[in-house]
Amino acid sequence: MFRLALTILLILPLQAGWLKNLDEAKAQAAKDEKEIYLVFTALKVSGACVQLEKRVLAEEAFQKAVAEHFILVHLDVPLETTPGMESPLLANRIVARKFGVEAFPTAFYLTAQGLSYASESGAIIGGPDEYAARLLQKSAARKKQKNALSSAYEKTGLERARAIVEILRAAPRGGDDQLFAAEMAELAKVDPEDSLGFQKPRLAEQGFRKLDLALKEVFHKDSYAEVVQLVDAYVADFQPQGALLQKALFPKLAALNHGGQNAAAVLAAEEIIAIDPQSSHGKFAAQILAKLKKAK
Repeated sequence: MFRLALTILLILPLQAGWLKNLDEAKAQAAKDEKEIYLVFTALKVSGACVQLEKRVLAEEAFQKAVAEHFILVHLDVPLETTPGMESPLLANRIVARKFGVEAFPTAFYLTAQGLSYASESGAIIGGPDEYAARLLQKSAARKKQKNALSSAYEKTGLERARAIVEILRAAPRGGDDQLFAAEMAELAKVDPEDSLGFQKPRLAEQGFRKLDLALKEVFHKDSYAEVVQLVDAYVADFQPQGALLQKALFPKLAALNHGGQNAAAVLAAEEIIAIDPQSSHGKFAAQILAKLKKAK
């Protein structure tokens, strides 16, 4: 019996090397002073996910190469369910939604606290060694970033602010908003007037990500009036400019159009077009505007 159990363990490297619970991983990462590599797959419907698991994730060479730096977490997400279905995998769908996962496979590089500092999606490139090397490069870049921030705090006043801004501008997009919360608070303190022009656009981007998540829930309920309220509140609070303002206004235009509020929809379309008529949002708004005017 002992030999049988040992044999099973040896042929299941993925199960042995990967955790299936993010909270457990965070506790382990904090204890071992490691980062977390979190992978979302949809194995039943995605051939890319199957290949990733088979050719990389399940390979002992990959797991050993990154073990010193990462706690590994694999969450498979069921995309189709039946009434009454109960499965621990359904909890993975909630976690995936929290991380804003829209495609599979998608992976996140997390701090021990579970804050994302980088992410990637799509089919695998290379084998276990190449894949492991990419993880280690990301981890090294994060360590270099932390060291640079420590050096930035040795400066004072606007010099400190400039150093922090330079580091944050170079950081990968899509990281958790809380990752640099302390740095944003420091910038507000040492550069309260935002003379470097970084804080307001950054806060507007963070606000838009929250708006986008809220709009997805509201559109699902066909609550068009609430869409308009959310967009108007966001614009008033964060005063986005340019392309970001267009992106924020477009859901409002869509809601007004679907809701049959033609006069208000015309004004929203004209506002979007005025920002940049050649952008994709500007061109879509122009198409909607033409149909609205034709319908009068």
